[in-house]
Amino acid sequence: MIEIKNVKKNSTADKIGIKAGDKIISINGKKIKDYIDYNYEIADLSFILKIKKGNGVIKELNVKRKYNEKLGIEFDGIVFDGLNQCKNNCVFCFVDQQPPNLRNTLNMKDDDYRFSFLQGSYITLTNLSDIDFERIVKYNLSPLNISVHTTDPELRKDMMKNPKAANILKHLDYLKENGINFNTQLVLCPGINDKDKLNESITDLSEYYPNILSLAVVPVGLTKYKNDELRTYTKKEAQRVIKQIKKWQEVLLDKFSENFLYASDEFYLLTNNKIPEYSHYNDFPQLENGVGLTRLFREEYKNIKVEYLDILNKENIDREKYTIITSVLGQKAIKPVIDDINQKQDSIKIEIEVVKNDFFGESVTVTGLLTAVDIEKKLKNIDSKNIILPSVLLNDNNKFIDEVKINEFKKRFVNKKIYLCNDIKDIMEVLVDV
Repeated sequence: MIEIKNVKKNSTADKIGIKAGDKIISINGKKIKDYIDYNYEIADLSFILKIKKGNGVIKELNVKRKYNEKLGIEFDGIVFDGLNQCKNNCVFCFVDQQPPNLRNTLNMKDDDYRFSFLQGSYITLTNLSDIDFERIVKYNLSPLNISVHTTDPELRKDMMKNPKAANILKHLDYLKENGINFNTQLVLCPGINDKDKLNESITDLSEYYPNILSLAVVPVGLTKYKNDELRTYTKKEAQRVIKQIKKWQEVLLDKFSENFLYASDEFYLLTNNKIPEYSHYNDFPQLENGVGLTRLFREEYKNIKVEYLDILNKENIDREKYTIITSVLGQKAIKPVIDDINQKQDSIKIEIEVVKNDFFGESVTVTGLLTAVDIEKKLKNIDSKNIILPSVLLNDNNKFIDEVKINEFKKRFVNKKIYLCNDIKDIMEVLVDV
């Protein structure tokens, strides 16, 4: 049975007396495995809903709703029959590189196609059964997000420590034959799946065009808890990867009149290469993978700068100071924008403070993995009263990655104003509200 978390006011469910805490037994006589089943079964305007009320009474309701009227039932999660656990033991698995007591979502080692379709997470396809593949096709769960890493069967087996990993091309063939599209990623590890192996993977994956919507090349991320010889990319090695990808992008453009291959922002920022133009990213299919975030930030600033700088230039106040907290790579991404703001007006001054990641180790240089404990140490030495934190630091429950709640964090700095910002527009809104 599936417990109902909330019922929206004035929805169909609310009107027929369904309450939070009631439990769904079945819909149209079918037990519901996940949110996909749920949406499929309630798609019609009329269906049978069997529920167990909070007082234990079982009711069978003939639900009828108007077109475009929402049922209004909400759940805690999207999977009701248990998470599909990952049985891989990938050499670069980030979950295996973490200390205890982090967010539950970061300690979960899942490989569930439902999260891939509904929430954009990446799966390897190695932990799916034949029934899972059939269900993907039946419900047309497209696009999926797939971690390939390499198309070499033996190398993929070795990297994932799972014999089933060798079947990647067979699985992609099945998805393509059945009209399922996919975004893909290659997590590159120096000396393992790059160079010639990278060429091989791109060659193989290009055969899946147009079902392959995008291919992101991302450098491996390692914490100080990683105890083997795997390492991160040097600046020189990263430069070679960018050069290799640029050549392939030209090939793909020539062959398909479209590019679907992207290097993550980390490669460009690590090497101080120019970030590609806005048009390069083709509607930004892999933002969640760190592909194009820097260009999007800068482009959004370009589109709003005149309006907000004009407001700031009309302010007649003392020069107030704001401090933006970010990571090593985050500083490289936002610095050109912040420098421009400081140069084009006199109302405020913005400083960028880089927080090094002592919690995971200094090799972790992305903003989203900064912890409350490391940020707190930095803030204790900053005299600025106005602190801007990127919203990416928090999960949906407003907790940092080390489980500190944002309200608890703010209480430690009662003499400072702490602002949470999603993007450059949020930052500019904070600055003009002086």
